[in-house]
Amino acid sequence: NGYRLGINQSVRVWGVGEEKEQISRSLSANAKANVALERSRFIKELSLLYVDYAQNQKFLILAEEELKIAQSINTVSKERYRNGTLSKALMLQADVVYAGTLSERYEQQKEATKSYDALREFAGISEEIDIDPSYIFRCIKEEKSSPDLVLLSAENELKASQAKLETRRIESIGVFGEYEKEPEQNIYRAGISIPLPIFNTKREEKALQEIQIRQNALYLKAHNDRLGLRKKSLIKEIAALETLLRQRQENLKNAQELLSMYRDAYVIANVNLLELYEIKNRTFSTQKEVISLQAQINRSTIEYNYLQGSYNE
Repeated sequence: NGYRLGINQSVRVWGVGEEKEQISRSLSANAKANVALERSRFIKELSLLYVDYAQNQKFLILAEEELKIAQSINTVSKERYRNGTLSKALMLQADVVYAGTLSERYEQQKEATKSYDALREFAGISEEIDIDPSYIFRCIKEEKSSPDLVLLSAENELKASQAKLETRRIESIGVFGEYEKEPEQNIYRAGISIPLPIFNTKREEKALQEIQIRQNALYLKAHNDRLGLRKKSLIKEIAALETLLRQRQENLKNAQELLSMYRDAYVIANVNLLELYEIKNRTFSTQKEVISLQAQINRSTIEYNYLQGSYNE
């Protein structure tokens, strides 16, 4: 009686192992880029929610300040009415303005609470905490890459690596050996098997993949160019807003001084009520504009830093 022994081994052709290692590295880079992107987006959204909170908190502080002034004017108006130095109509108008200011203060309290809760909810903080609303974001000039751009680049690298492997005509060959024992003779056989495709579709696939890779590279460049233009636009926007903010802050100093003078003069009946309200409204309007401008600067700064691949701690 005889017997037969045989062995088959698949052997990768030259370069396949390196290409698969490149795919593994690209997969790892892609995963890291995804994690970095999610983190950057979280920080950006958290920062924007903080700006909303800070703006509403400052508006609330301003509303409380305006309420105190309205209450003070109302008290002085009642006293002047009793002394006969103010008409009943103007005294009632002071009453109406105070009531309206009180209502606006309640509305602003609601907005401040809403933005505070939204910030805590997004941050995953359940307990009540004090959050300082005075933080100012600064542009980080350190040149990095946008997390969106990093991910797009990693995805392109992964697609290119996969395409290179997928379009190979032959990835491996089979090597076999066989020993056959018969009563009158021993037979040795050895050989290789090469999986040659009958229809060569790999050539067409490779051509399509090369077109796609070139398109991806062009899209990446166009995206990078757009980001560059957007960053330049944001820098100009921030500079213009900061100039406007300084002007409004200077105007505010003068308006606050004027309001203080008019309030003192109103007590001794040197100015009328309508003039006082006009000065008060102008002053608080300027204060609101200062708060809004700082919030705009913060939002633009957050976007700029995100495009830079940076963020304020």
